[in-house]
Amino acid sequence: MVGPVLLLAVVATTSPQALTSGTVAPQAVCRSIGLDPVRIWRVQQVAGRWQLAHWRGRIDEAATVRVTLPPNAEVRLSPTVVAVRGKTSNGGIDVTLSGTPAAATLDAYVSYELEVNVDASLTPAIEEIATEGPVGVRCEVAQD
Repeated sequence: MVGPVLLLAVVATTSPQALTSGTVAPQAVCRSIGLDPVRIWRVQQVAGRWQLAHWRGRIDEAATVRVTLPPNAEVRLSPTVVAVRGKTSNGGIDVTLSGTPAAATLDAYVSYELEVNVDASLTPAIEEIATEGPVGVRCEVAQD
């Protein structure tokens, strides 16, 4: 009984940076289940910060809509787990991805009106990232 209690204490005190070390793959590409056209989101680390990118129908780098997740975002990507949790203090970005690569749920809220006050380079297009509630997704986790 002592073992599980100690393990819980270690997990509960792990920092977001520690959660990302060791189990993080370079990116995860997640495709919606049952939506037409298919929606695609990519979680990727760029210059030390996690980004969430979005497309409709197919990946077209020229038409990418992306937003940078807050610095305290918790990200775990592996062959068995996809987990992202990032929320800005003003509530303009609130992203949760949880599950396994084969069956996960993505819930993304993005508000241009709230986030443009923090990052003036944003455009209203960032709101296309939003899922309007939880969406079932299948993810491919890239491994290096």
